[in-house]
Amino acid sequence: MRRIASLVACMLGLATAFPAASAEARSDLAGRWATEGFGSIVEVRPCAAAPAEMCGRIVWLWAPSPGGRLRVDQHNPDPAFRTRSLVGVEIIRGLRPAGAGAWTGGRLYNPDDGRTYTGAVRLGDGQLELRGCALSIVCKSQTWRRPQDVLAASRAP
Repeated sequence: MRRIASLVACMLGLATAFPAASAEARSDLAGRWATEGFGSIVEVRPCAAAPAEMCGRIVWLWAPSPGGRLRVDQHNPDPAFRTRSLVGVEIIRGLRPAGAGAWTGGRLYNPDDGRTYTGAVRLGDGQLELRGCALSIVCKSQTWRRPQDVLAASRAP
């Protein structure tokens, strides 16, 4: 019995001694991402209603609207939402795993035009490539990076 307890303690110690778990978590889609141009930070995590899918909400904005006013979802097609703050707005919905480093089948909301696009993302080299399409023929892509990577790059000589 002591031998088993010692073996379990040793295995737990080894598991926490190596950074493999954090490297795996880092390569995952979950976490915070700085949007192109560092205009906002989006937190991506499993969807509350569908934990097998990924969703993302704006958690930080670089600047308020002109005049210092709160930035709101002014282009939303539903007039009832046009006065809500952009912070907290879900802009990624329902992404499902589609292989190593890829998620598809989601919806990407663009608060700049109030439209929702079909979406897919691909993770590689610490970057997140997002692709949103309207009618599957007009597509636009963006590259997002982890905020800490953007900050580290800004400090490099």
